[in-house]
Amino acid sequence: MLRPVWTGCPYPAPPLALLAPASVWLACLWFLPYVGAFARTEVVPLSGMAVVPAAVAVAELSPRVQLATGSLCLAVTAAVSPHAPLPSALVAGGVLLAIVIAVRSAMRPVSVISRLETVADTAALLAVAEERLRMSRDLHDTLGRHLAIIAIKSELIARTGKLEDMEEVQTLARASQSELRAVVNAVRTASLDDELASARSLLRASGIRCDVTGEDCGPALPREVREALGWAVREAATNVIRHASDATACTITLALSGEGESRSCVLRVVNDGVRDLPAQHLKPGMGMDGLKQRVEPLGGHLDHGLRPRGTYRLLVAVPLAREERA
Repeated sequence: MLRPVWTGCPYPAPPLALLAPASVWLACLWFLPYVGAFARTEVVPLSGMAVVPAAVAVAELSPRVQLATGSLCLAVTAAVSPHAPLPSALVAGGVLLAIVIAVRSAMRPVSVISRLETVADTAALLAVAEERLRMSRDLHDTLGRHLAIIAIKSELIARTGKLEDMEEVQTLARASQSELRAVVNAVRTASLDDELASARSLLRASGIRCDVTGEDCGPALPREVREALGWAVREAATNVIRHASDATACTITLALSGEGESRSCVLRVVNDGVRDLPAQHLKPGMGMDGLKQRVEPLGGHLDHGLRPRGTYRLLVAVPLAREERA
């Protein structure tokens, strides 16, 4: 009966089932004076002892069950104590009330500790899930572009036989290894300036004209905004290489808009060559989901999709007012 008090574990049986053995204890103690085991004048202290099992059994149940059990115990105590019905009932009621209060008071810290342990376990599971999500998102964002370039360069080498391009493939493979270690160690960040320069170099090396405007406003942005926009530039350049094989031009625009509380930074990436893009490539993938998870905590929003004349646009807007207040 005291198992929940000391361990915080539930009763090994339904609490109401404990009233059955408790009723046997009650009957024995109540009727022992009538068989000569005790003097009938000792029925008052025996009445207090008799209600102990019942009080422990119903201490954690609803007040309605406690009231019903207490009323029954008092009625039976008064009935089997003809010499002192009122003192016996008062003693039984006092003992029952004291035990219920004591058990519930003892259970409160145990219940709080049990809940804290549950919350700690849940927090640990969430932390593990968040870390797995971070690693999968960063692996996709950091290694996706390098793997795409390695695949393209390998195809070119296979077609043209120019082995001098193997040096670039080897450099990209080593960079991928370095970035993989950085992701595992949770130290990988994306620099907006570096990503803009890398995107320009990558797209031009792939035969795509790349125009970047507004990059001079990047250094003035908060660190979190620069990092989120850096990941956006990386994802956009990777998608152009992967999915827009007929692309000839790509425009990357970084601009500040609005004033005061509505001030924000807007990144717009527009490329052509998607007129005949397969339908499955137009569905948002893991990269866009990961980018959305980076932008939304900053209060920003992400928009991407087909535009007229066979173009594709990626737009990321991040408010700056909240960052400045912080």
